[in-house]
Formats: sequence, structure tokens, C-alpha cells
Amino acid sequence: MRHSLILLGVALSFLALVESGVLRREEHEFEKWTNVLGNGDAPPPPKYKMLRYAKKVINEPENRKMSCFFCTFAVDGVQALIAQNSTDDEVAAFLVNLCDLFDVEQPHVCKNIIYAFKDEVVFVLERSVFTPDEICGAFIANCGHSDKPLTHMWNISIPGGKPPIRPWPKIPDNKPTFKVLHLSDIHIDHQYVVGTEAYCQLDSALGTYAMCCRDYSQDSMGRPTNMKDKPIYVPAGPWGMPYLCDLPYQTFESAMKHISKTFKDLDYIIITGDFEAHDSWDYTEDLTRENMNNMTNVFLEYFPNVPVYVSIGNHEGVPQDAMAPHTMPEYDKRGPQWLYKIMSDMWAHWIPQEALDTVQYRASYVVRPKPGLKLISLNTIYCSEFNFYLYVNEVDPDATLEWLIEELVDSEKKGELVHIISHIPPGDNYCLKGWSWNFFEIVKRFENTIAQMFYGHTHYDQFMVYYDMDDPNRRPFHFNWISPSLTTYDFLNPAYRIYEIDGGYEGATYTVKSAQTYFANVTEANLKNKEPEWVLEYDTKEHWQLPDFSPQSWADLSDKLWTNTTMFREYVKFFYRNHYNNECYTDYKCRYTFVCDIKKGRSYDESFCDHLKR
Repeated sequence: MRHSLILLGVALSFLALVESGVLRREEHEFEKWTNVLGNGDAPPPPKYKMLRYAKKVINEPENRKMSCFFCTFAVDGVQALIAQNSTDDEVAAFLVNLCDLFDVEQPHVCKNIIYAFKDEVVFVLERSVFTPDEICGAFIANCGHSDKPLTHMWNISIPGGKPPIRPWPKIPDNKPTFKVLHLSDIHIDHQYVVGTEAYCQLDSALGTYAMCCRDYSQDSMGRPTNMKDKPIYVPAGPWGMPYLCDLPYQTFESAMKHISKTFKDLDYIIITGDFEAHDSWDYTEDLTRENMNNMTNVFLEYFPNVPVYVSIGNHEGVPQDAMAPHTMPEYDKRGPQWLYKIMSDMWAHWIPQEALDTVQYRASYVVRPKPGLKLISLNTIYCSEFNFYLYVNEVDPDATLEWLIEELVDSEKKGELVHIISHIPPGDNYCLKGWSWNFFEIVKRFENTIAQMFYGHTHYDQFMVYYDMDDPNRRPFHFNWISPSLTTYDFLNPAYRIYEIDGGYEGATYTVKSAQTYFANVTEANLKNKEPEWVLEYDTKEHWQLPDFSPQSWADLSDKLWTNTTMFREYVKFFYRNHYNNECYTDYKCRYTFVCDIKKGRSYDESFCDHLKR
């Protein structure tokens, strides 16, 4: 119990870095980006933008000493309370008061975020290898001695006998295609209130867990707060705000009406996770069940004859990301069986009974939507760095990668092609290194069998390329489609994507033939007081003038984004669906981050980017 409270104290100590001035240099760097916004786009608060990079910044060499100081200071402070025989509740109350003191968030959030994660973190730290003195070293480089849980490596057995590598297939002319809708990160906020503050970071020192566009004039007990008489700087409009706000329900319904009327020929829908709002401090099992039932009914209403294939998101967990594998002690008490049952009930409308067995075990499943095509929905919350249960034993939770290999071997033998849909892109540092690196090797082994991969989670319109580092020419051998989010969180316009896929006949490639991204300018909709207009933002192949969607074409595009300023600025505009970061191209670090994220098919591995020079 005490170790976990120390860890929570460490988290709060990172917030103090902002107030100390350690990160103010970063704030200045982000501030200059806010001066070039146009077309009604919202200026992002530099402090929030800064905090998105805080995890990276505290580990930069020039900041590590101060980061380490505050971390060890917090640990020592909590240990001092423990030495005074303070109770666990007293130490927790101290952390809540510290959160309030720094004005990190509304008092309700300060209290609930600590208590929401307390039991999980307590349970894990009591069974982990960390002592209090090692906690800082686990998360800050050169601050004590500890193994890094985020970069712990382990290996899985991958069968040999890889067939000769085939060239990326060319889609023949005049062959059947089918149409697929890709939705991701819907994040509906049922507490969205029109007229409330959309720029709520102005009234918070840090806004770490801030959710704007909500009524904070009263606390959970109905008592007035210090926000009661605050002026409203940016009133929340009826159709959503490109600030730190999730999506109003009516905007989600607007999108569903538009899509169902515009695309009457959808063969199926893929949803790559995250239905809940970002208020993780208020998550409950009952609320998740209610929201998922409501969401299911919406899709059945607007798309009654269209199969919907879903992959589970990290915000479905209670607490967020908490999905323990079966090897976890007390699994019957702490496991996510209640959640997998909700998913199973929802997905039963669209997937066969035999697939539901693996849903109930690991929240993954297999369906065959077309002859010769296997679709695998993969639970990547088993690689989430915030799934603290994994730190007891990270090695292949619930044998999910082993199961994936078995499915790929089966398809390889049958001559099937495979689509993978999932939530967290394996190249994102949100995914633990060991899981990501093993997945990378699996994709490399079965590159002939895996036709396409579709992800979400980041909320951004982006892609990732897989490079073979054993090849002297760094051969690009695969890539990820990553869909933009439907939510506006954070500083985005809502969007979705339509794919036309070659398939449904013998010998089909089952690769994407065309991809169009649609979006709505909610700022414009609010100004006109009219329902959002959902319009084509761009056609991927036409806009980027790609000859095809082969890994080589995506790799060539990433190289052009590094050297061509005009193209890079277009990419950033599509990335956010507005003009946010419009001057990023003038800054080497910013440009490097964007392009390296494209080339980094494995988390915590920037060796793919070592050729990106100034």
C-alpha cells in the first residue's frame, strides 16, 4: 500500500517541475505555435501542449537532475509521513491536498484520480520488484538504480519457414471492390454543457487531467466552487469545440446520420476502440455498461444490416487501461471479465458464437468477412504502459501474441490474407517495448499473409512504416493505417475514413485501393448555429500523388515530408484537421518528431530515424 502512495507522490512531483521553471523553456517553444492559427481554429494553451511532452522532457539530459530532485523529494516526503505512523488514508489525503495546492485540477478530480488508481497501483507494487528507493530510477534516467518497466524485453517463439518474400501486390483493373468505414476514438461526453468554458486551462495551473466544456461551478456535492463566478473566455458551442473537450452526443449522431445517408453501400464498419470520455477519474463498471449498450443501439439503428467489427480501447477499462491477464493473482476479483462480457454482448450482434469464446478470454477474435480474408481484432491494451497489472509479468499477456501467431500460421497454410484491427499502434511509445518488438518480428515473419493493419488511439491522421533493419537498404515491408478520431479531444476537428478495398473474388489482394478522409469544422458549425457539414478533406492517393499504397510508397512519402516544407505543412494540417502547429516546419525537433513517428515501427526505437539530419 505504502509503495503505491509513494508512486502517486512521484507523479505529482513531476507536475511541480512546471512551477519550478524547469519546463518553461518548452513552454516558450510551444507558445510561438499559437500565433499562426487561422480559419477559426482554437489556440492551444501552451501549458497543456507542454505537458503532453512532459514525459519526454523530464528525461532530457539537461532536465534529469531537476526531475530526479523533485521525484526523490516526493518519495522522501511520503516516507517521512509513513515513519510518523501516518495511515494510508492520511498519506492519500496528503497527496490530494498537494494536488489541490498546485491547482492541478478541480478538487473533485484531485480526489478521485488518486483513489481511482490507488487499489490497482497498490496491488501491483506489492507484487513487483520495486522498492521505494527504486521508483524514481524506474521512470527517470540516471536517477537511482532500477530496471525500466517501460522498456523491459522478452522474447516469443516465432516459427521459421518464412516463404520467399513476394512483391507488394498490384490491384488488377476492373475487379470487384468493397467499402469499409473506419471510426476510431469516439469519446462521447454526456456531461458536455453548451456555454461552459472551453479554454479551462486558463483557470488551472496545469490542467493535467482537465476536461473542458463542462460545468465546474459546483462540486459533486452540489456546492459552489471557485469556478462559480469566473468569466467565460471561450464558450462551448453546441457542436463541439477543438479544445480539450470530448464530443457532444448530438455531433456523434450527426455523423451517424450523415454517413448512413451518404454511404449506403458499406460492406462493414471497423471501430478501433475508445467510446468513453476522458474523465477516467469517474469511470465505473455500471457507467461503461450503460454507455456501451447505448452505443450498440445507435449502430443497430443507423446501420441495421452492416456488420460492425470492434477492437477494444484503453478507455474501456475501469480504471482506464486496467485489463489484467489470467496469470494475475486474484484474477477472479481483479480481472476484466465483467468488461469482456460487455464487449461480448455488444459484438454478438455482428460476430459468430465461436469468435465470442476468445473475446471472453482475451478480448480478441477472428471473423471472415469475405472469402479468403480473415479479420483479426487484437487487444493491444495488453501492451499499454498504463495497464499497471502488466508490470507483475509483462510476458505475452494471456498468450495473445502466441494466439496471433497460430492464426497467422493457419492463414498462411490456407492461403488466406489477413487484416488486423487494433487500438494502440505498436510503434507508439504508449506500447511497452517488449510487446512492440515481438509484434514487429511477427509482422516481418508473416508479411506475405498480413494484407493490411488498421489502428487508432493517437487521435491523429497519420501512418507508420515498418523497415527491415537487417536489409542493407532498410527495405520497407509493411505499414499501419491510423485513423483520425471522431472526438475533438484535443484541439482537433472530428473525422472518419472510408476505404475502398480490392476483394471478394478469387485471387483478390485485399489491399486498400482508395482512402478518403472526411471531417467537420465544428467551429464553423457553432458560428452558423447549424449542424456540422461533413465534407471530404482529402483523397489519400490523389493528394499525395502515390502510385499505390505499398510500404515503399509510404516510405517515399515520409522522405518527402522530411525534405519538402510544403508537403510537410500539408501533412501537419491533416494530422490535426486544422492549422495547429502551422510553423512546426521551422523547428528541427518538432519536424523530427513528426517524421520519426512515421518511421518508427517499434516503440522506444529511434534507430529508424538516425538518417534524419538537419
